[in-house]
Amino acid sequence: MPLFRRDPFGRAWVLLSPERGLEASDFGSVPLAAPVSPLSPGGNSPVGAEVAAVRPATSSVDSPDWRIRSLVHPAEMVTPKPHAVDQGNDLFTQLPALGYHELVVEHPDAQERLETMNPGHLTEVLRFYRDRLEVAASRPGMRHVQVTRNFGRAAGALYDHPYGQLLAVPVTDRWVGEEKAIAAEHYQEHGSCLFCDVLREELSLRERIVTENESYVALAPFAAKTPFETWILPKQHSSSYVGVAANSLPQLTDILQVLIRSLGDALDNPPYNLTLHTDVKTGRPDFHWHMEILPRLTNQAGFDWGTGLFVNPTLPEDAVRFLREAVALQEVMR
Repeated sequence: MPLFRRDPFGRAWVLLSPERGLEASDFGSVPLAAPVSPLSPGGNSPVGAEVAAVRPATSSVDSPDWRIRSLVHPAEMVTPKPHAVDQGNDLFTQLPALGYHELVVEHPDAQERLETMNPGHLTEVLRFYRDRLEVAASRPGMRHVQVTRNFGRAAGALYDHPYGQLLAVPVTDRWVGEEKAIAAEHYQEHGSCLFCDVLREELSLRERIVTENESYVALAPFAAKTPFETWILPKQHSSSYVGVAANSLPQLTDILQVLIRSLGDALDNPPYNLTLHTDVKTGRPDFHWHMEILPRLTNQAGFDWGTGLFVNPTLPEDAVRFLREAVALQEVMR
């Protein structure tokens, strides 16, 4: 039976319609990458200038012995260079596209994947993202910072290589902005964090919990917008990824690898988007940073665009059952 579910963190409703059925994905599985890509060490293809890197202390900028590196994104969708534009009027407003856009190369090996990386290396990657976000958030005028990760060309990946993108801009983001507004209303009315309240209820019900450890929980949201949408949240309240404790990063590594591996096993390595929703500053009482993983399994059609509804043919509770089985199989194989 189809259901309307209101998103606790947004203004919209989601239509859960199992009768529509999850058809064979048009996006397929992501094949193993070639051994070398334009982002590989010593590559001859032009990429942006190096901004920061993890490499031996005796090494120099742009030398090929890096372990992780951040580059100016070659697309240059925003620029840190101030420039004047006509700002228009109340009806037609525009601003110069100021900001910082980095491409973070997570591993020298083009064939590595998030779920296959050495856990120690992935922990180092997560720490690198935290440090780069802190730098971005400290720059004057930046109102929104984010990390995104596209896996597979169908999910928007520019390269067949493990990488992510960091963005800092002086304007608000639609999705995070909506979450913040709803969370602020909840805090004003109840005096508590909406995310913490939902997480407490989810842990009590256990209907949509995929897996958890001491510090983090992976769950399917109540009003999942897409099939197998999954979130990772810290159990302790924290508004910004910038403030994540270094000693909790190995546990974030573990739950992230378990979840991505489970999605790959259950769905045959689908393309996916991973986004980090975070506040610019630490200490905000009404927001809770989290990661959202959205496998690319369906297209939005005219019905979706016309109604403004996300139509999801898979109940999140059903998706969780598949993912729990994949998690249990991993435990057996360890």
